[in-house]
This record gives sequence, structure tokens and C-alpha cells, in this order.
Amino acid sequence: MITITAQSTDLAELDVDAIAVGVFKGGIEGPGASHLLSVLGLDDFPVTPSFRGDVGQTLRIAAPGQPFGSIVLVGLGRMDGISPASLRRAAGDVIRAVPTAARIATTLAEVHPTRAAIEAVADGLTLGAYTFTEFTSTGAGDVPAEREAILVLPSSILAEADAAIERSRVACEAIAFARDLVNTPPGDATPIDIADRVVERMGDRLEVTVLDEDWLTEQGFGAMLGVAQGSANPPRLVRIDWTPENPLAHVVVVGKGITFDSGGLNLKTGAGMMTMKADMAGAAAVAGVMDAIATLGARVRITGFMGLVENAIGGNAQRPSDVVTACNGTTIEVAHTDAEGRLVLADVLAHSAEMAPDVIIDLATLTGSAVAALGPYTAALLSNDDSLRDAVSRAADAAGEPLWPLPLMEDLDVWLDTGTADVHHLGPDKGPDAIMAALFLQRFVGDVPWAHLDIAGPAFLDKAHVRGHQPVGGTGYGVATLLAYLQQQAS
Repeated sequence: MITITAQSTDLAELDVDAIAVGVFKGGIEGPGASHLLSVLGLDDFPVTPSFRGDVGQTLRIAAPGQPFGSIVLVGLGRMDGISPASLRRAAGDVIRAVPTAARIATTLAEVHPTRAAIEAVADGLTLGAYTFTEFTSTGAGDVPAEREAILVLPSSILAEADAAIERSRVACEAIAFARDLVNTPPGDATPIDIADRVVERMGDRLEVTVLDEDWLTEQGFGAMLGVAQGSANPPRLVRIDWTPENPLAHVVVVGKGITFDSGGLNLKTGAGMMTMKADMAGAAAVAGVMDAIATLGARVRITGFMGLVENAIGGNAQRPSDVVTACNGTTIEVAHTDAEGRLVLADVLAHSAEMAPDVIIDLATLTGSAVAALGPYTAALLSNDDSLRDAVSRAADAAGEPLWPLPLMEDLDVWLDTGTADVHHLGPDKGPDAIMAALFLQRFVGDVPWAHLDIAGPAFLDKAHVRGHQPVGGTGYGVATLLAYLQQQAS
């Protein structure tokens, strides 16, 4: 746990383990750097081949005889590239560079002294300090159980710091909850397990309803039940409601929650299964944003749905070429059992559309196509409504979560036609699968404005892609974007 406070004080007098200051590309010093140089009797900080002020670089310098134990230089990149997102990453780099420091201070928020910058730096420190140690015998090792970070700020902005830090705390706790759900081994994160954790976490603050397989059968969720039929772990649909007085709109957020994806009878490779506990990251993001809304509030009615299913193999597993019927009566020809997420979403989206909300937004680790197109950090955005697409893009930008629109190419929709059922659930081999998946889902939302976030890339990072505030494993991607969108709509 890390506690963050703000002060307007002399850096050199702080009794901390480390002071972090920013350095721009080429060694240009950020706020506080020149003062620390004079205290140490140095003309310049070292610029080496391994530290030139580039984004992602850090350098720790001992400070013998000083109340602060060391100085951490963190690269900020180009001066004209500074934004809350870049400061969030830099703050994450700082906390990762001093994993055993119990008390640190930083001037990073002075680089761009605004409330957004304060919140971003607080985010980066908190998210960068995240660890998942529930299943390790040594816990967090040498990482202190309680940590403190001081944001050194000019007095002119200090009054705004408390509110920014508090919002960051709530949002980051929600993101950490989403990360925990994703990182939990699948044997301990069955649909029932996750539903129980959501009830325990927020059942006393929000209306949480857990709908079981009997309810799903009664309501005709044939697509979702088809995926579930190969597993000994029954599915669950978790509904979470936030209902303020006189809401300005009704927004439904839907998360794909495949608690483990073996691929079904179209079995994945062993290597391909190793990260498939993360196939419920969309549902985890929905849980995270609802958790934050319970504290922060919003003048928008919000309904969250988590479609929780295990895609397993067994004697009763769904077969390629099976036909299932969604809850809105649409029949679907199953083309491949490892494209199960869109089947679960089809039912939940159709059910959501029947509520006639103003907006539906879904999040899903849906296609490798999105990862191939956009890489490991950026989600794909597809929407049937231009104004909604733009609003979600603005929210993602404000949240610092990379998002890129892809076209919902209506002329490709005919590729989903089949003579066997109302719709074929895959496009052609080697086709634009991220787009085809969205076109398939669009058939289940009716006329409701809808946005689809394919988060297959940024939802879970391996060691090669860890950076700043995004550690290995679940990232909690989508919580910050949804939170920003919902609060923008409420204002």
C-alpha cells in the first residue's frame, strides 16, 4: 500500500529514501534538479549511454551525508511531449526503480502543474507499486508493506492536490481490484468465484445480482450456455447497478468474462493457453469501474454486466458447426469454438439492448487481429455511432489509455451470412477479424448507440512489454477510460 500526500517544501530538507526528479531528453533538467545539484555540489547530472533523459530510463544516484538517501533521475523524453499520460508513466518508472524505498518524494507534477498532472503522477506511483503476491510464500519480499510518496508542488497549486490525490486513490484501488481478478489463477477464479468476490467487494454499496444457469436457460441465453456446456463450472451473469436520483442518461457497460479459455474442441496450443486466465479482463474492467463509481458517483444510471463462462473441453463441449440461439431469437452457426467470446457477448448485448439504454459499451479480449494491428498497448475501438466513438476516444485520451478507432465496414457484413442459421459467427480465414467480430456483435445491439473496445493487446502484459505503471500481468485496462467517459457524461 502506498500513501500519497502533497507539500510545498524545500526538497533538500526532506527525510526520505529517495527524491525523484525529471530529466528531459538530452539532459535538460526538470523542476528541482538544479537545486539538488547545488546541494550535492555538482555542475550537472551524469548523462550516459544508458541515461539520456529518454522515456523509460531511470538512474539512481547516491546522496551521502544528505537527509535524502538518493536521487532518482527519470527520463521524460522531449519537452514538447509532456502530458498527464507521460507523467503517469514516468511516475511508474520511479516507483519501480526504488522497489525497497519506504518513503520517496518527487517533483514530477511540477513539470506541468495542473490538477490532471497531480492525479496522473499519483496514478503512476500507485499503479507502478502494484504487486500480486497472494500465491507466493514470500509475499512481496523486500518491498515495504507501507510506503509513502510526497508530491512536492508549488504553493499555487497545492489547494487542488487533495481532491486529485483522492480521486486517484479511488480509481487506482478499482484498477488494482480488476488486476487482481485477472491475475488470480483460473482454478481460483471460476465464474462462481468471481461472482462471489464482486458481491463481497461491492454488494453493500451497489445493487449486485448474480444470475445462474437456471435463469440463463429460462431467458434463452443459448449462445452463452453453448460455450459453458463443456465445463464443470457453471456460468454466471453478474449484474451491477448504480442508480442515482434524476439520472441524465442510462449507460450499460458489458465485459467479456471467459474465466479460462482452452479454445474448446478447437483446442489452443499449450503456449497459447498460458495467459488465458486473462480472457476475463473485460469483465474485470466492468467490476473495477463499478467499484470506483460506488465511491465517486455519477449523475448517470449505470448497469454493468459481467458474462462469466469457462470455455473448457469435455464430452458435452460445443462443436464447430453447432447452431445456438441467442436470447433475442437470433440463430448462430458456430464456426470455431475458440471464438467463444463473441458468443457470450451476443447474448449479453442482446439482453442489454432490450433495456433500451442510451448507450452500450463493451470491453473484450476478443481478437488477435487487434493485437496484430495495434500492438500490445493499444485497444481497438469500433462503434455504430460517430459521436459515441469520439466521446470514448476523448475519455481514453484523458485517462491515458491508448485507443485507436477501426472502421466498422458495413460492406463486409455479408461475409457473416450463412444458409444454415441467421448468422455465421466468424468471417473468412485471414480476414480482418477485429472488424468481423464487431460486425457480428453489432447484430445484437439493435439501434442503440454502441461502442466496442477490443482490449486483447493491453489487458495483459508479459515481461517483455512491462513499462512504468503497467507491471507484468493484468493491467486493468479500460477502468480509467470508462470512468472518464461516465464522469464526462455526468457533467
